[in-house]
Amino acid sequence: MADQIHIEEIEAQAALYALGALQAEETAHFKERIDAGCPLCLAEVRECERVVAELPFAASEVVPPPGLRARLMEQISTEPAARKSSLDEGILVRAGDTDWKRSPIPGVEMRSLYGQKTLLVRMAPKSSIPAHDHGAAEQCLVLEGSVSSDGVTAYAGDYTYMPAGSSHHPLYSEDGCVLLIAYT
Repeated sequence: MADQIHIEEIEAQAALYALGALQAEETAHFKERIDAGCPLCLAEVRECERVVAELPFAASEVVPPPGLRARLMEQISTEPAARKSSLDEGILVRAGDTDWKRSPIPGVEMRSLYGQKTLLVRMAPKSSIPAHDHGAAEQCLVLEGSVSSDGVTAYAGDYTYMPAGSSHHPLYSEDGCVLLIAYT
C-alpha cells in the first residue's frame, strides 16, 4: 500500500513538473530525483512531457462568434486614451498615436500624452510663449533645441521645475525646441 501511495505521488509530481506547475521548492526537489536517475521519475516525466506537448492539438477548433472581428478591429483602431479603462493601469503612447495640435499661440504645437497632465510642446524657431501663471507644479525636460526665459537658456537634456502658484516670464526659442511637460 505504501509503495502505491509513493508511486501515485511521483506520478502527480511528474505531471505538475511537466506542466511547470510545481512551487519552486518542489521543482528543485523533484529535479534532484530526476538528476539522481530515479527510473520511475524519468519515465513519468517523459510520458507527461509527451502528453503536454500534444495538449494544444487536443482542443477542438472553435468558430468565433459573428461580429467578433469587427469589434476587435474597432477596439484596435480606438485612440489609446479612449481604450484606457482605469487610472491604475499603465499606458503606452506610441509616436503616431496622438497628433500634434496647433495651439492658439503662433508657432507652438502640443501633443497630448496623458490627458492634460503630460504633453509635448514644440516651438518653431523664433517663437515665443507669453508670460503665464502655474496653477499646478510644472516639470519640463528640454528634449530638443533650446528655450530661454528671463535671460536663462535651457538646452536639450536640461530640466526645469516651476512650483504651483509660480509665474513664468515669456519663453522664447531662437532655433526651435521640443519640451516634455508634466503637471503634478
